Amino acid sequence: MKRFFTVLFSVFASIMMIIAILVVSIEMFALNSSFYKNEYDKLDTAQSIGISEEGLERVTDVLIKYTAGRAPSLDVSAEIAGEEQEVFGEREKAHMVDVQALYISARNLRTICLIAAPVLILLAFIISRRRALKILCRSFLITSGAFLVVTAALTIFAVSDFNTFWTSFHHVFFTNDLWLLNPYTDVLIMMVPEQFFFDLVTRIIIRFVSIFVIFNAAAFVGIKLYKRKAVKKVEQ
Repeated sequence: MKRFFTVLFSVFASIMMIIAILVVSIEMFALNSSFYKNEYDKLDTAQSIGISEEGLERVTDVLIKYTAGRAPSLDVSAEIAGEEQEVFGEREKAHMVDVQALYISARNLRTICLIAAPVLILLAFIISRRRALKILCRSFLITSGAFLVVTAALTIFAVSDFNTFWTSFHHVFFTNDLWLLNPYTDVLIMMVPEQFFFDLVTRIIIRFVSIFVIFNAAAFVGIKLYKRKAVKKVEQ
């Protein structure tokens, strides 16, 4: 019975750790003003919109803060094509309400995982003491294997047909069609076109896998250390 609960706690802790790593990887870029600026420079976004780089930077700051729940609204004006105007229309604002809700839910889930995972790990060690290290590390490696398969499949999907991948993402996470914006009239989609999101998803996957590999390496080392101590104990 002790082993059962140790394995159970270890598996859930592993899942929560991986979810937290994924959300943190998303936050590193999705809310990173430097990433936006680099993309704008690469895609010549300011010129395509007809806005100054300073104006685009100010609008982006409002967009990021609103997404993170740190701005009350998306009401912001700027000079576009020589005319001072409200940047975002009602449809764009309505879509960003959904985006903000999605992000805040992900952020809350990340926080829950970061709190619950250490608690479950502690419980595993209380129940099984030294054996918990081996069970925890093995559970993490097995759980990681399952996530790796899913990540690889999604990566292949995104690389081979990003438009379909991105459309499917919106169908899964949004219950309306507000995300269908006009790339010729809606500033929001001009700021973050498909290429922007392709680069964003690529960087998120790379960062997630990088952290993921480090955690798996630590789990592998943990198992080796446990076995080494077990052998020494037998020899004594």
